[in-house]
Amino acid sequence: MKLIIPYRLKSERFPKKYISDFLGRPLVEHSIKLCQGLGDVIVTAPREDYVKEVSDLHSKYKFDFIPTSLDCRCGTDRVIEISKRFVDDFYVMIPADEPLIDRNELKRVLSSELDDFNLCYCDFYCEEDCTSNLSAKIVSTYDDYLLYLSRNIIPIKKNGEFDYKDCKKCVAIKIYSYWGIKELYDKETKLDNIESLEELKMVELGQRVKLHKINHIGFGIDIPEQVKLLEDRYCGN
Repeated sequence: MKLIIPYRLKSERFPKKYISDFLGRPLVEHSIKLCQGLGDVIVTAPREDYVKEVSDLHSKYKFDFIPTSLDCRCGTDRVIEISKRFVDDFYVMIPADEPLIDRNELKRVLSSELDDFNLCYCDFYCEEDCTSNLSAKIVSTYDDYLLYLSRNIIPIKKNGEFDYKDCKKCVAIKIYSYWGIKELYDKETKLDNIESLEELKMVELGQRVKLHKINHIGFGIDIPEQVKLLEDRYCGN
């Protein structure tokens, strides 16, 4: 099993996000620490983004840095590049901007029965998280397979009312089997491009995506203002 942590430092909303400080450590360090002992850990980015803040972490953690192309649009594109070079049963994409993922929850999912395509989700911590267009919301089948996800609030009544407790938050831990990831090679889809949600590529290609619920109080950090908000939440829990 390969646990792959993709990142890129050139972000319009938050430049150098992944090496910014969160609770006294670079943001990406939290994800590297999370993965220790769970499989082969690979950190990947364009070669130019392999900066000292990342290379210095080799003294504390076991991982390989494998450079991937500047042309990659998203994390899954980097996972695809890695899968073409290293064969394994499963490729686990770990978000580098979700520092509060619980290790025990991740271990539980990885030891469960996995399909070719898998995605984690959780309940929303509060209504503010749900209404943010920075968070992706999921709707699923009765047996926990992905129907759709969007940055807009779903599900929602036609009069505009909603209950955030009925909504599900996408946690961008994606798990692809060897055969699953091959189905995404050289594929581009319309919904993915419109919503900028790479998970929609699997939906539009007609793949069944198994959902795995985890306990999680955090969110992915997209803008600088969210750092203190998430640190305060962590300290309050």
